[in-house]
Amino acid sequence: MIDESASDERPPRGRETAADPRSNDPDHAPRITRRAVLRALGAGAVVSAVTGSSTADESSEYWTVVALPDTQFYSERDDWTSYASDQTQWIVENLDAENIRFVTHEGDLVENGSEEAEWERIDEVMSTLDGAVAYSALPGNHDWAVEGDRTSSSENFRTYFGPDRYANRDWFGGAGPDEEPLNFYQYFSGGGYEFLHLALELEPPGEVDDPSTPLGWAQRVLDRHRYRPTVLTTHSYLNEQGRTTDLHEYNGIGNTGEEMWEKLVRPNPQVFMVLNGHHHDGDGENHQSSTNDAGLPVYEVLADYQDYDNGGNGWLRLVRFRPGGGDGSDDRIEFVTYSPSLDDYDDDDTSAFSFDVRFADRFDPASWVGDVDGDGDIDQDDLTRLQEHLAGRDVSVDAEAADVNDDGRVDVADAVTLDDYLDGTGG
Repeated sequence: MIDESASDERPPRGRETAADPRSNDPDHAPRITRRAVLRALGAGAVVSAVTGSSTADESSEYWTVVALPDTQFYSERDDWTSYASDQTQWIVENLDAENIRFVTHEGDLVENGSEEAEWERIDEVMSTLDGAVAYSALPGNHDWAVEGDRTSSSENFRTYFGPDRYANRDWFGGAGPDEEPLNFYQYFSGGGYEFLHLALELEPPGEVDDPSTPLGWAQRVLDRHRYRPTVLTTHSYLNEQGRTTDLHEYNGIGNTGEEMWEKLVRPNPQVFMVLNGHHHDGDGENHQSSTNDAGLPVYEVLADYQDYDNGGNGWLRLVRFRPGGGDGSDDRIEFVTYSPSLDDYDDDDTSAFSFDVRFADRFDPASWVGDVDGDGDIDQDDLTRLQEHLAGRDVSVDAEAADVNDDGRVDVADAVTLDDYLDGTGG
């Protein structure tokens, strides 16, 4: 089993370095801080429509995450498998043109989880990505032996897409929470930033304070990677009306989208995006921006095209991060819907849209932790102020930012963690 107690090496201020981003893991005076300002402003995001086209200058700057919605019908029918093959082949052929940094599958790899032929088809499809780009896959309701029943066997998923698939990949962080893990985390970088990706099973069960459960395992991973901005992918979270409030899992085991928001997403400021599939009433698309407990935006996006012709016609999502691409001084996260099989873009306002935000604010950990003196960055001054505070000197700190290890108190352990981060050995 992969050791999910490992933690990553963190370069200063959430920026990537030339070195491999991974290493072996695991009542104060009030102050006006940037975090307080963000809360007061609501950290709102401007949403606008976009098209699939771009200028040469823009293309040279952006980086891309690709989201693969439910592929279940492509796997079920061998005459439709080519639509999925077209997707992964296009990704590999356009790694440089699109500056693709990560690929995330949103679950329901197959239609019938007990049918090995379907697993063999999607295995071959996804193997195109091996050695080319970091990627993830997670189990949707159809990926158990009995659809929507997590008490049934997940052996086929684990055989084809368990942690052994990613062994020796330097971007693979680990899996959990038990001996038959269905949840994973990965690392990727883009635009000079280092990111964490969490891939969580259908309606992950449990509570955040119980690391033996999927939700608690996920919280533990986030706790060890507090300096990394994070994308979370799961199968069911947002539907066409908003976050889900009913479980699909037949035994009532799990957390709805709303429960995931309240327990995991909203309290963890590094999570800036949630992607999911599964819901295909109407056109299978929705998106919204919500504000977390730190006053920062979280972008929640649904895509599922299984009810389209031919099981989806090969439509996928390109998530392009465009520095300077927003209004004024803002950057832009642009969502583009494209089909390699059709070589066509869907440009309606639910398929092509964007969120404007300043990357330097949203992706810099100083926005949520470690900026003890409230000056907008994390540096030796923050460590010095924290040490002086702990020594009983008359200095004020932002208590929330000073709780670096997120254990609910400010003590010497926070100073140690901050010191480790600043010297590049943070755990």
